[in-house]
Amino acid sequence: MSNQLELIQNHRPLADIAFESLRDSIIDGRLKPGQWLRQETLAQELGVSQMPVREALKRLVAEGLAELVPYKGVKVVEFSPEDIVDICTTRLVLEGLAVRFATPLITPETLEQLKENLKEAEGYTEQGQMARRRELNTEFHLSICWASGRQYLVRLLETLWSWFPSVILYEGMPRQIELLPARLERELQEHWAILEALERQDAEQAEEETRSHIQNLSRELTEVLGIPKEVVETLETLSSPKRDPLAIPVQSVGVHQRC
Repeated sequence: MSNQLELIQNHRPLADIAFESLRDSIIDGRLKPGQWLRQETLAQELGVSQMPVREALKRLVAEGLAELVPYKGVKVVEFSPEDIVDICTTRLVLEGLAVRFATPLITPETLEQLKENLKEAEGYTEQGQMARRRELNTEFHLSICWASGRQYLVRLLETLWSWFPSVILYEGMPRQIELLPARLERELQEHWAILEALERQDAEQAEEETRSHIQNLSRELTEVLGIPKEVVETLETLSSPKRDPLAIPVQSVGVHQRC
């Protein structure tokens, strides 16, 4: 972690630097899953007061890299391979459904925003640019979900997105650099395929492209996070919407007010 002299020389808010130092320590494994993050200890290690550390811990919780345990404190998030695959599997089913509902409702303005999102994403391909690329990815997916008008469905999906440690996929694993170009190109092409189906108002195709895209996370989970292939088999069996009893026609269910 940075020492006090390095923090002062940066001439940046101490909370930002404390956050980045702790985030990097979590991503590269210096802070272990389940390890408690004590304000006083961290403040001493960083050479700052407890206030910027407190703000940094709040941001770590918001990023999904740490969790707040009532009456105990904050600790590094701890996910088993099964937990992560469970989140992806649930997201695959629910987000596919949200995209199906969104297809006939999405506005030209939102479609244009999605295009601009993908054009901007094309310019972020370097390791140091992954924070913004990750933000754009989240914005792309949740913008489509919001267009569905299904407020409870969207709330569930927002919770799933907050739980999944996407920062690790984008910004941190040792093998990330060699995997990065192919994975980013695949992500971009799959996003364009989803957008094109939305523009055609082809709900079934949009859902299928979305589910296929999320299913391809199984490659990233095995490559980047080192999750055994047998653990992600559930995702691979759910790649087709025809397997899902929730893949019902859009017209059969009324539309709720947009959240």
